[in-house]
Amino acid sequence: MQSAQFTNAAAGLIPLTNLAQVVEEPAANPLHSAVDFRHPRPMRVCFPVLLDGDLVMSSEHLGVSYLVAILRNLGAECRVVEVKPVVGGDELAIEEVVAFAPDLIGFSLTTVTVSHATAFGSALRAALPEQVAFLAGGPLATFLGSKLLDNPNWAFLDALVRGEGDVPLVRYVEAFWDHKDYTTVPSLSWRESSGVVIDNPIGKPVPELDMLPEPARDQFEINSGKLPYLRLATTRGCTARCTFCNAPHAGNKVNPGKLWRARTPDNIVDEIERLYHRYNFNTFDFVDSTFEDPGGAPFAKQRIADIAQGILDRGMKIYYNCCMQAKNWHEEDKPLLDLLYRSGLEKVLIGIESGSQIGLDRWKKKSTVEDNKRAIELVRGAGIYVAFGFIAYHPWSTFQEIRDNNDFLRQYMGHNLRRYTVRLELYPGAEAVETLRAEGKLHDDFDVSLNALSYDFEDPRVLKLSNVSALLYGEKYAEEGIIEKEPAVFEFETYDIVMHTFMSRLRRSVLDSPRGLEILEAGEAKATELRAAMSAFNYALVSEMTDLAEREALDDSYANAKRPELEQFYRQKLSELRQVQLGISMQLHRAGLSLRDIQFSKGA
Repeated sequence: MQSAQFTNAAAGLIPLTNLAQVVEEPAANPLHSAVDFRHPRPMRVCFPVLLDGDLVMSSEHLGVSYLVAILRNLGAECRVVEVKPVVGGDELAIEEVVAFAPDLIGFSLTTVTVSHATAFGSALRAALPEQVAFLAGGPLATFLGSKLLDNPNWAFLDALVRGEGDVPLVRYVEAFWDHKDYTTVPSLSWRESSGVVIDNPIGKPVPELDMLPEPARDQFEINSGKLPYLRLATTRGCTARCTFCNAPHAGNKVNPGKLWRARTPDNIVDEIERLYHRYNFNTFDFVDSTFEDPGGAPFAKQRIADIAQGILDRGMKIYYNCCMQAKNWHEEDKPLLDLLYRSGLEKVLIGIESGSQIGLDRWKKKSTVEDNKRAIELVRGAGIYVAFGFIAYHPWSTFQEIRDNNDFLRQYMGHNLRRYTVRLELYPGAEAVETLRAEGKLHDDFDVSLNALSYDFEDPRVLKLSNVSALLYGEKYAEEGIIEKEPAVFEFETYDIVMHTFMSRLRRSVLDSPRGLEILEAGEAKATELRAAMSAFNYALVSEMTDLAEREALDDSYANAKRPELEQFYRQKLSELRQVQLGISMQLHRAGLSLRDIQFSKGA
């Protein structure tokens, strides 16, 4: 599977088949076990998945999905239970878990789910027999370790895994099901019967990612296939060292071994092809921290070119999203971006984070402001939607940096008000947490509350600006970052991606129809005009708030007065954009052009 068009010297890419091949003995697969998990009856493991944060848009938890597949290969019975953030959702989930009668509960913990996880975990613990074990993993478990087990809010846990969980889980269930000796389980923090917490040494991860089984797709099936996309993981690790991030990267590496590992292109395309045919589904989300890692090197770009070419060679008509680093993309990469687009790439998340070089340096971003601008223009020029990671307000913000950010956003994402108002969120394991602790800006209760907003600002006027901006979306959001009722601003952010997806897929399907292209371009012009009006509205709003805050003339009453106006404005623009979308659909239908090929599922 070779993408021959990327073997030219100018692009710095060479065929992988021309590289010297090193023959090595295959490594033993540590995911196998000699323990019989079917005797005297199958071991039962339940994974409650809290549908908070990123799991609101699409509920599939890929980390849990891999663990389920590993345990099923060993003979265990597994159940994934979705815990919906609705009234009565916890109670319904607990009933389902209790009915399954598990031997082991597996939790994957993120900062976003903290308050929900503590309440749900405690209630579930009370509903189950004492002998049921509770094991946690995920970012919180990795970076807090024994601190989490000593935290009274997490008393329901028996043990947790730090770092990658695949191998430790196998060794843990061996001990749990067989001999109860946890002293040799790698990467495990566990509580002895005396209450003493022990941190076992960190162990080696699975040596080759192709050893992993394909993740179980229980949640896709639970939801009758009605998810916006299926998630795919092709790598582990990240060569960046962003100070706000606690995902595994160069600055916080936990497990020994390589910083970055990848599945082979054939292995990845095989999985896509099986999902494409098994589920009649065609939309995917690559969850890799950076698709073109390590560092956008020639062999790294060759890898993603081979994935894209493999998709095309097998005749799959799919769509997918991924994440990229701005510094890795240049003019000479246009042919590669075109290949990615033709293979189905329709949305890219770039960690822009700041429109100010001071801000980028603060976060130890490898990209410059010019890198960010160039990458945005290149990716958009290829017909691909660009989403931003952005931090508008943080403890060290100055008014000059805020205005630089506002000007940058006005130029590149002005119609999206939420990007102007995003606050720094703290994640255990991120360098920013320890920097704030050293500077005395971290709240004393952070290690217990794990409140992502538990920090002070250098300039109290910026704190007020940050709080009032958040208050535009409601009191609960301002205080805890929790949305009780989705504001129109948030709804628009999601719809903006949906509309781009609609337009992008239409463009692919009507390329050979002059009338179809005419209809589409007229619709795009109307949508662009509406977004320009939104951009002007947003910039005026944030500029006024910034000026008032700098003069110490901004207070909560401003947000309370503006909120109805903001909601009405965005509702109106959402309605107008939906009318544009509907008009395009109707005109294409009258022109005899089918919309069938742009659906999320092949059979829809």
